[in-house]
Amino acid sequence: MKLDNLKLKGLFSRVYNSKMEETDSADIKAYITKVFGDGRQNPDPSMLHQFNNLVVETADEIAKPMVTNLLSLFAKVEKRNRGDLVELKIPQKNKAKVIWSATGSGVDLVRVEGRKSIFAVPAHLSTGFYYEPLDLVKESEDYFRKLVNDVANAKVRLFLDKINELTATAISSGKIPAKNVKTGANVTIQEYNKVSSVLQRYGGRPVFVADSLLIDYFAMQQATDSTFKNLLTDGIKDELLTALNPTTIARTTAVNLVNPFTDATNSKVELPVNKGYMFAGGVEQKPFSIVEYGGLRQMTEQDIEDERVKMKITQDVAVNLLFGEAIGIIEEQAAVSL
Repeated sequence: MKLDNLKLKGLFSRVYNSKMEETDSADIKAYITKVFGDGRQNPDPSMLHQFNNLVVETADEIAKPMVTNLLSLFAKVEKRNRGDLVELKIPQKNKAKVIWSATGSGVDLVRVEGRKSIFAVPAHLSTGFYYEPLDLVKESEDYFRKLVNDVANAKVRLFLDKINELTATAISSGKIPAKNVKTGANVTIQEYNKVSSVLQRYGGRPVFVADSLLIDYFAMQQATDSTFKNLLTDGIKDELLTALNPTTIARTTAVNLVNPFTDATNSKVELPVNKGYMFAGGVEQKPFSIVEYGGLRQMTEQDIEDERVKMKITQDVAVNLLFGEAIGIIEEQAAVSL
């Protein structure tokens, strides 16, 4: 029998944010045990569906600031209801002939020559993962927070994966200028700085978004390069020595991607560790448009063989590349790997 959704949602929020009331620790343990038992029986399907729905709703709330803080650096992000018509203004300064649009299975080329706007077309994107019910029963609070974080991060990576596809297609077609792209072995900080100089002309301090390995690769070059090491302030030296993720590389701001391992041997991650994106920081016209229709949804099943709970997460979203000139791509093909 399902329990009250509103009360459970409040409980989930308090537990996730570590703002628990007196009985919340016992209540979350009791509820998870009610759903999953003690491992001796399978969960009730209706209660399992309710639990996963609430996990996804909680994660969607957590993902909102993550989407806003990260993706708004390089995209105009809008949230609309399913079925809404959203008109996208085409930047006239670059006289766009085509726009790249993400679909559920790839990338479409949309011809827009002579047009001032198009309507966003949502794609149905999906991802999935599994969790172990017994882990939830044993470590209810900690594993619950981990599960919510996994779903929230999966949503952000869902968008980033489509952005990765769009930029790869735009580079191969020449819609992102060659001066904005640097790929090769042992890329130097001088070459990194050359790309940032291109984007500075669009205004503002460029922002570099990448895996921590690639950020470290360039950040640490500041301490060894014959020119840069003489220009480092004490604050940057302290950051290079102690910060978990450096945030300053030359004249850019670095933003670290959440990029977890996807296998048990710590040999694979979801996004490339050697490829980063640079964006003009002070530009009103963002290169990407992201229109999110509704929130996350989930479908649940339990594996017959290993009894893991599998979740398929879906999101309707329109992702379009409108303005490739304001994007830089840096790929280090030798010195950065897992």
